[in-house]
Amino acid sequence: MKKKIVNSIVILIVIALVGAVFLIKQSGSGNMASMQASIDDNASREQSSRTPLEIASFSPEMIKTNEKPLIIVMGESWCQPCLRMMPDLTELSRTVDDVDIRYLDLGKNEAAFQYFPIRVTPTIAVFMPDGVPFTPPEDSEIEYILYTYKDSGEHALTIHEGYLTKSQLETIIEDLRDA
Repeated sequence: MKKKIVNSIVILIVIALVGAVFLIKQSGSGNMASMQASIDDNASREQSSRTPLEIASFSPEMIKTNEKPLIIVMGESWCQPCLRMMPDLTELSRTVDDVDIRYLDLGKNEAAFQYFPIRVTPTIAVFMPDGVPFTPPEDSEIEYILYTYKDSGEHALTIHEGYLTKSQLETIIEDLRDA
């Protein structure tokens, strides 16, 4: 008889412990969900005031109507140098306010091939406000390629071909600020 009572008490204690653990987890997950929602809201608010990094749909008009200097990094989803640049591009696009930094996935925006002379990925195009081609300083550490219109010889486009480190991207930003 004593053994049955002890077994019954042990079973009740185990059930009570399982119930307590369940209740603690339920109340804790509610708090976690609430905290996560708050974090998401804050991040959303912060990003809503900034231009998103990726260009969803390319058109030349977006360049011509841009009010700040603009860096467009063009790449493809399979491009390893492009993928290595993404964390730096993302960070710079969040922290730099006076230059727009954007990424254009060429696989999703084939219209870009009509506008840019893309020979390699990544290809980085650099513009002043209102789509004016950027004229780099002669002593810049970055190797820029300047394209001109065949008929007039007028400066048409400034690009860099290939991977850039974060430091090199920052140099382009400084070059734009000094222009």
